[in-house]
Amino acid sequence: MRNHSVVIALLACAAPVLVAPLGAPLAAQEALLPSTGGGVGMALSGWHFSTPLPQSSGKLVDIAEFAIPFRVRTVFGRWSLDLSGAGAVGAVHFTPSAGQQKQNDQTEGDDRFGERLVTIYGPTDLKLRMTGPVIGDNTLVTVGLNLPTGKVGLNADETSALQAIGAPAVGMPVGAFGTGAGATFGLIRAFQGDEWAVAVGGSIEQRTEYSPIALLLSSGTAKTNVTPGTAAHVTLGFDRPLGENRLSALLVGDVFSKDLVRLDDGSGTESRSDFTLGPQVTATTRIDLAASRWRESALNVAVRMRSAFSDASGSKVSGSAGTYLEASIGGVRGGADGTGLVVAADARWHSGLEFTDALVGAAVTAVGMTVGWDTQRARSATRFVLHAQFGTFDTGSATTTGFGGSLGFSIGARREAR
Repeated sequence: MRNHSVVIALLACAAPVLVAPLGAPLAAQEALLPSTGGGVGMALSGWHFSTPLPQSSGKLVDIAEFAIPFRVRTVFGRWSLDLSGAGAVGAVHFTPSAGQQKQNDQTEGDDRFGERLVTIYGPTDLKLRMTGPVIGDNTLVTVGLNLPTGKVGLNADETSALQAIGAPAVGMPVGAFGTGAGATFGLIRAFQGDEWAVAVGGSIEQRTEYSPIALLLSSGTAKTNVTPGTAAHVTLGFDRPLGENRLSALLVGDVFSKDLVRLDDGSGTESRSDFTLGPQVTATTRIDLAASRWRESALNVAVRMRSAFSDASGSKVSGSAGTYLEASIGGVRGGADGTGLVVAADARWHSGLEFTDALVGAAVTAVGMTVGWDTQRARSATRFVLHAQFGTFDTGSATTTGFGGSLGFSIGARREAR
């Protein structure tokens, strides 16, 4: 196929954790030995809130996370195999609320009610994906496994940390560690003309990411185990030239089965919370800009509309619907090889979930700026970026401003078999 961008985007929805690029040269595909590529990165991210946000575990002041993601990809003939995962350390700084401070004064030496730093660390689950053509070149299948190597049962402090780190409002690199074994199966069919391509696809997935609702139902005072249910995805993509530029668009519809959150307070009695996420629709658009003296440049816009979820009785929960809008523009200024300057700007707006005052459901308006450098060689690529952010956060019961930042470094290598 001459055009792969739509197929790649749709497969990203058929296998949400990882998608295998399909642009390998035919010479490498026909080799007896596989062509192999891989990469590893490091990211240090954090937020500081000018006015601490009251949460169930105290007043939230700071959030930080250090993550090391990796990915390895191998091509065997016309099939590609991907393995990805990460390790992360997250920390959240709480100061006591007025009620907790009073209780701490009455129980001197009890660290549960004083200023404290709670942490969560460990590996994530490993994601294994295999992608290849069936019934000709334009019908592709993706089969994936989620290997349960990540942390599953969380103690009280880890639950408190994850409720903040996993919040969509702060966008940490790793928002979920482990959910147990899972699987994905997706099928896509692409159609193309001289200058355009359209693709339709669908997939079934045993989900491997925590939802905001699961984090809301978790308790900071109990051991928590989150078991996401299954999801069905339907996708429609489009790609075509737009003058000297190129337009790609993707529409995704999702429906979900019941999720389960289990809480154990140590007394031997386990409580269970069942809920079902409402259907959601996501639309993304990317325009690759034909700018001179730029290695790459693009405008990206994405919107997600999440409908209200249902509780254990099947009733819709008022105020649990939300909309997420994000956009970015930027790229790498420089030639095709060598070192180029990374420059980008981004903005996002989240409507928030009105039924809760936790950070997970906060309304957010934020802007960011990225600068760095990107070096491309024949068999390797490296990138270093600094991303600064400023935003306002409204939980319904409190409003604050926040300053965020992240440092990121990545290195990738590729070997083509001969």
